[in-house]
Amino acid sequence: MKIGILYDGGSQDWDQKDVAAVMANVREVQGVLRRAGPETTLIPVHLGDVSWLRRVQRTDLIFNLCEGVNGHARFEDYVVGALELTRVPFTGCPSWPVTICHRKHIANTLLAAAGVPVPPFMLARGTTPPTGLRYPVIVKPSGEDASVGIDREAVCVTRKALRDRLVKILAQWDEVLIQEYVHGRELNVAFVGRDVLPLSEIEFDRMPAGSWPIVTYAAKWDTGSAEDLGTQPRCPAVLEPELNKRVVQIARLAWQTLAHARGYGRVDLRITDQGEVHVLEVNPNPDLSSNAGLANMAQARGWDYNTLVLRVMEEALERAAHPLASVVLPHGNP
Repeated sequence: MKIGILYDGGSQDWDQKDVAAVMANVREVQGVLRRAGPETTLIPVHLGDVSWLRRVQRTDLIFNLCEGVNGHARFEDYVVGALELTRVPFTGCPSWPVTICHRKHIANTLLAAAGVPVPPFMLARGTTPPTGLRYPVIVKPSGEDASVGIDREAVCVTRKALRDRLVKILAQWDEVLIQEYVHGRELNVAFVGRDVLPLSEIEFDRMPAGSWPIVTYAAKWDTGSAEDLGTQPRCPAVLEPELNKRVVQIARLAWQTLAHARGYGRVDLRITDQGEVHVLEVNPNPDLSSNAGLANMAQARGWDYNTLVLRVMEEALERAAHPLASVVLPHGNP
């Protein structure tokens, strides 16, 4: 078997730290696959160049690590859509959930329609703060992931603060989500296909004084920063059995609704002091690095990193062999 590892090839404009992070993950996945036996080839994707599609068609499987093109997350949608047209099996979620989850306002609408509890939200219409939402609210780009656009000022408690935030964020992004902020514990539930991994909780006990307990861009990507050190995961999370069951049920409904349980992904939730569970986001194809949250949750299940990577590959092959096996069709159709 010949496996192509697809990734964002970046450009000379990229920060070398970003290049190193991408290549570190590519190399560790390549190492796992080589030790398992398959032949591997690296396939970078560059802006304005589609020659990578010809290389894809010379493989038996694509291990998709491409989270955008030249660092732009919106191009991930097109990459996955193009992969589907090649009809070469690939790891991770299909194009529909990737595209929908890059439009958070649409994803939230679909989740709410399916009975998944989500915090009230609105899409910003200019810089005038909307009415109908209770403060505090959190403001984030609707078309990004990985906490892009989220910093210490993302939570707004007054109309003026929200207006100022909208002016700043709308200068960089066209679609901006405003959502009621949920006080409480933050949990992650990860899935590989239909397999659920042990829950992880983000502990905010060591956040800098005066900071909101949220996972900012710095918390995810600025290693050693105060926000990184203040957002430590605890896995497995410690929950009462009944609450754990309810969180998994809600996360599974969200995962099924948006991804049809295909590929791998993470559902982020918050639990209020009253025990109410709210889904914040569904994240297709989260970071697959050996030190990332997904790998930590897999470790808690007893999967080492090799097992996780190979399970992601096996799920893709199973899906290719039975393309409709995990799709729930309406009205009981076979």
